[in-house]
Amino acid sequence: MKQKILLLTLVHPDFLPPVYACAQTLRDVGYDIHILTFDSYVPSEINLGGNIALESIGKHHDTPFFQRWSLRRKYTGRVGELIDINTAAIIAFCPFSFLTGLKFRASTPVIYFAMEIADFTTKFFSRSPLSHLNNLMALHSLSKASLVATPSVQRSAWLAGRSHLDVMPQTIFNTAYYSESEAAKPTYETFKSIVPQHFLNKNIVLYTGAVNERLCVFELVKAFDLLGDSSAALVVTGMKDNEYCNSIRQFVAQSKVKENIKLLPYVSREEMLALQANAHVGACLVREYDDNIASKMIAPNKVGEYLNKGLFILGVKGIYMNLFETAGVGALAETPSVEDISGTLKKVMEQADLANNKQMIVSFVKNYYCMQKQAAPIINFLAKKK
Repeated sequence: MKQKILLLTLVHPDFLPPVYACAQTLRDVGYDIHILTFDSYVPSEINLGGNIALESIGKHHDTPFFQRWSLRRKYTGRVGELIDINTAAIIAFCPFSFLTGLKFRASTPVIYFAMEIADFTTKFFSRSPLSHLNNLMALHSLSKASLVATPSVQRSAWLAGRSHLDVMPQTIFNTAYYSESEAAKPTYETFKSIVPQHFLNKNIVLYTGAVNERLCVFELVKAFDLLGDSSAALVVTGMKDNEYCNSIRQFVAQSKVKENIKLLPYVSREEMLALQANAHVGACLVREYDDNIASKMIAPNKVGEYLNKGLFILGVKGIYMNLFETAGVGALAETPSVEDISGTLKKVMEQADLANNKQMIVSFVKNYYCMQKQAAPIINFLAKKK
C-alpha cells in the first residue's frame, strides 16, 4: 500500500499554487496525496491527475469569528481522522496548519513550508488577533518541525534568526509543476472567452494577483499607456470595488489605449491558467517599504506560474528578482516608477519576437525553476524516513 502525505493549508491552493505543485511532485515519486483546506474565493474544477485528493472544510473567509473558530476545530478533527499508519508526513504551509499538524507530531513527522512571512508585532495585533497569536505560537514552535523551508534565502535567514533556530531553513522557491503535456486547445478556447477578439493577435502583458499600491498595478497601467504600443494589450486580474481600483478604472477610461486594456476581477484558476498560457509577458512589480517586512523579502507565487507558461518576466530590480534578468528570462526596471517600468516594457516589446524567448524560459524552468527540482529537500527527507 502506498504511503500518504497530508498537505495542510488555510488558504486554498487556488491562491497558493505551490501547494498544487508540491502535491503533484510528491505524487510523482510514489505518494498518495490528500490536501485539506478551506473554500476558494473563486471555485473551479482543477485536474491535478491521479492520486491527489482535495478536500475543503468550508468557507473560512468573510465569516464571523466564532464560526471560523468552529471551522478550525472541525479542520483539526478531520486531520485526526485522515492520519493512519500509512501517513508518511504532514506538510503545513501556514502558521495555522503548522500548529494543527504539530498536534499529531508524536505519530507523524511535520514539515513546515512557510509560504508567507508570518511575524508577530503588537503594532498590528488589533487588526487580526487570532492570526497574530497563531504567528507567535508558530514562531516559538519551529524547533518541533522535522523540516523547515521558506521560498527565499532572505526569508530562510530571517526565520532562523527570528526563531533562534540552530539550523538554517531550506529554501524552496515558489515554483510551479513542470509538465511537457499541455492542453493547448481548451486553454485557448477559455482565453478567447475572456479577452476581446482584437487581443488575439497582440503581445499580451499580463498581471495576476492582488491589486494594490504595494504591487504597483496603477504604475503598470500608466506605463502601458505611456508605451502607446498598438501591437500590445494589457490584462489585469484581481480588480475590486475600492478606491485604488476605481482610480485605475477612471484612468483607463481616459487612456488613449483603453481599447487595449482589459481589467478583470479575480478569475477562476482555470481562467487564470488560460490567460497565462496565451500571454507573452508576466508583470510582477513590488514597491519596497522599510516598515513592511514582506515587501523587503519578496517571494512571489506569480513569477513561478508565469515562467511555467513561458512568459517573459517584467519586474523591478531586487535581491529575489535579479535572478531572472541574469538568467535571461526577464527584464527589470531600476525603480517601480511609471517611466522606468514603461522604458523597460518598451525594450521587451522591441525584441524581434517574444515567442523566441519561450525555449530559453522552458529550459530554465525544466532544469531549475520548477517544483520537481526545488522540492528536493522534502523528497530527500521523506526518502530517509522510509
